[in-house]
Amino acid sequence: MPRPVRVLFVTNMWPDHERPWYGSFVHSQARSLSDLGVDVDVLPIRGYARKWEYLTAAGKMSKHNFEARYDVIHAHYGHSALVARCDVRRPLVISYCGDDLLGTPSPAQPSRMTPGSRLLARSFAQVARLASATITKSEQMMLELPARLRLRNHVIPNGVDLEMFKRIDQAEARRRLGWDPSETVVLFVGNPAIARKNHALAERAVQVALARCPSLRLRVAKGVAPDQIPIWMSAADVLVHPSWSEGSPNVVKEAMACELPIVATPAGDVPERLRGVVGCHVLPGDDLAFADALLDAVSHHPCAAARGAVGDLSLARVAQRIVGVYESVTAVHRPPG
Repeated sequence: MPRPVRVLFVTNMWPDHERPWYGSFVHSQARSLSDLGVDVDVLPIRGYARKWEYLTAAGKMSKHNFEARYDVIHAHYGHSALVARCDVRRPLVISYCGDDLLGTPSPAQPSRMTPGSRLLARSFAQVARLASATITKSEQMMLELPARLRLRNHVIPNGVDLEMFKRIDQAEARRRLGWDPSETVVLFVGNPAIARKNHALAERAVQVALARCPSLRLRVAKGVAPDQIPIWMSAADVLVHPSWSEGSPNVVKEAMACELPIVATPAGDVPERLRGVVGCHVLPGDDLAFADALLDAVSHHPCAAARGAVGDLSLARVAQRIVGVYESVTAVHRPPG
């Protein structure tokens, strides 16, 4: 019986005691691969806390050059890819996650990327030359790669835990959260201080819609533990997702799994995800148009069609596609020496 594929995740996005929500999608992917029999180890890099963590991790990766423990190194995010490549003997798969290829919007002018992030994104795109294969979350992200390198890219959005993200009774969810049962809740998931999330548009649209729906209330889920997000989504009436830039936003897919109608800007693969789902709207960031869409979406709650549309992105199905990537790179890779 063949032994399982042995993979090392190298990632600067991983939940810890300070940020239990940080990189939860990477954690879910590791778990789903393990469920399929893949032997997954993780080298987490707490780069957000201390920059020298990258140097420490690079030292550990260099040590792996003299060990035969792993078949594949799988890096998540551009910075992590540079660290992962310190092991030159194993095939490298890079998962790009969003602004590492797309850049980060400027707080002063969110429709444009900051010069520094734009330069960094271009550099990370070139790092793909060091990989045996790359994964992007959307077609839009893939187009940021050099043309020749797109041939070995795989467009694989993050999967959704359909067991965790499913609708529960709204009254029960509101009871758990202590919300007023008479509210009509517009839910924003994320940190309003992050410019690209465009929280200001959500605020303005709700203010416009209040004239026709006085019970409307905008609630923000910031820093909420991942296992609590399904309760927030079940308690809400509509998700608002007004981002300027995204790869394949997990919150949209998770809301779909919870049968929550969605009003969103056309960022990343959101148009593809919501295409044809009645009760969900993808439109440019106009205050009045967003307000109209929010009120229409509320009338379609719950949105069973949304859950049906995201079924192909279950954790298990996405994990199977990633295993296919591992098999393709190990089939052609021969360690040097």
